[in-house]
Amino acid sequence: MEFSDKYKILLDKIESRIANIVPNIEPTNLYEPFSYIMQAGGKRIRPVLTLIACGIVDGDIEQAIDSGVALEILHNFTLVHDDIMDNSLIRRNRPTVHKKWNESIAILVGDVMIGYAFKLLPRYNQHQRADEISRIFINELIEVCEGQVFDMDFNESKKVGLELYLNMIDKKTARMMESAAAIGGHIGMANESELNALRKISQLMGMAFQLQDDLLDMTAEQVKLGKKLGNDLLEGKKTYLIIKAKELAVDTRDIEFINHYYNNNGLVESDIPKMDQLFKKYGIYESTELSINQLFEELMTYFKYLRENEYKELLSQLINNIRNRNF
Repeated sequence: MEFSDKYKILLDKIESRIANIVPNIEPTNLYEPFSYIMQAGGKRIRPVLTLIACGIVDGDIEQAIDSGVALEILHNFTLVHDDIMDNSLIRRNRPTVHKKWNESIAILVGDVMIGYAFKLLPRYNQHQRADEISRIFINELIEVCEGQVFDMDFNESKKVGLELYLNMIDKKTARMMESAAAIGGHIGMANESELNALRKISQLMGMAFQLQDDLLDMTAEQVKLGKKLGNDLLEGKKTYLIIKAKELAVDTRDIEFINHYYNNNGLVESDIPKMDQLFKKYGIYESTELSINQLFEELMTYFKYLRENEYKELLSQLINNIRNRNF
């Protein structure tokens, strides 16, 4: 069976559960946007990773479905609120929730999503590690909010180095991957060595995933990306690319242009090609690719601590699929 077929089996389990999560009740202007964001598709990497991690340690993946969906709801909650803060108009080729409805509704939708996510986690009488699973989930909620604040602060800061940036994406992106794998491992009753390996593999994968997003914002096909190319630059985000360019730029005009970006918190659309040329001049795309590849190579060193079964192979295939994605 091909990877895509194996992945689809797990994905269908997640999609089927998601379809039954959102109630068809009043107030409709709260639950319709909840359904809208959850039915918008996406790769569902986090919940599928929860199932895979559970399977790797020979657990029953059916027991991991609800927790995986809880993490997917948490992820989509962050998207709803991030879109408000970033004033993003498009998400997955559709109007964002605050654009289609309004900001107040979007805020409330995000809040109710967290409530429904918690309802899906196992109780102490359902799983002997329920407390640990809840602890990981709660910590993830805190970490992702901290990461978002760091991200917002970076948008105003004129001095953002790579170390601070990597810490931010660790909290905002990588830790959710790590939490997905850790929760799946706990549901499957993983031992400490397995949990550590699952955490490291998924955390490094999350870091690589975010650097890929930074890169694809400038290099992907717009229709596949689901938003404008260079959207991060238009929003004034301090991504890995622009931080790296600031560190490497030596030409006076290039330094002035980058400083202009920082001082104005972004570029106008007509300046995107100029920044693209600057990135090419200093090898930013290549150096970003190198950093991404180093993260993928490091995570593979932890595979030796995992059991040999079909789910380990599926995790390896998932990582390879992510490594080669182009949107």
